[in-house]
Amino acid sequence: MIRRSVPVVLAFMAIWVVMVEIVSPVVLVSGLVVGVGTLVLTNRLLGVDYTTVFLSPLATLRYVGVLLREMTVAAYGMAVVIVRGRAEVTEFVYESALRDDLLLFLLANSMTLTPGSVAVDRDGARITVLTVDDVATARASCLRLERSVARLRKEETCS
Repeated sequence: MIRRSVPVVLAFMAIWVVMVEIVSPVVLVSGLVVGVGTLVLTNRLLGVDYTTVFLSPLATLRYVGVLLREMTVAAYGMAVVIVRGRAEVTEFVYESALRDDLLLFLLANSMTLTPGSVAVDRDGARITVLTVDDVATARASCLRLERSVARLRKEETCS
């Protein structure tokens, strides 16, 4: 168990070092404490066992690329909406084909990270989204994000 947890703790520690933006012995030790603490607390309180979560490294890189692209395109679109002063908020329900809670959580948060869209509710695989974009464009963005998220665990999505 401890041996399988080492990569996860090291990943949490690396995230900590990136967030603090300093590499020193104090930061490395505090990152190690944060990594172990995060692993223990999420395992006990939320029931998440990170040692059983497998995310393909290549698919993860692809997901990050898709997310950055969606964020950039949406940011440009939001800038145009703001300059024109024609922001209309609409709501729609996105029905995901994903069944894994972790992947659905990641999808909903990815939707929220794209400027102009906020995932406000999730009921199973149904995600309620508020968007300033038109619904067709927002749905297409959600579908691209879903496909990228599904590749992390090789789940099937609707085409």
